[in-house]
Amino acid sequence: MIFTDEINNEIYELAKDLTPPAEIAALLDIPEDMLDLELSNKTSGARKAFMKGKAETAHTLRAQQLELARIGSPVAVQLSSKYLIDMSADSEL
Repeated sequence: MIFTDEINNEIYELAKDLTPPAEIAALLDIPEDMLDLELSNKTSGARKAFMKGKAETAHTLRAQQLELARIGSPVAVQLSSKYLIDMSADSEL
């Protein structure tokens, strides 16, 4: 199967809604193992679309959590601390 720009855009939109890969496959009528293989290929357009959609939503959620932390939400402060630890663990800086 060829993952066209149209399919990759649909993958992106579904990933933005935090749709799991198995559900994306079902919604787009793509064999799940084929989508899994495509998402495991770091150079594929489908993976780039999936990761971008997922990352954009994650970024938005983190920004909202940080705003809540700034105004004093104890739960948001805890989550923000976790984000900082995760960010530090994910980088070489």
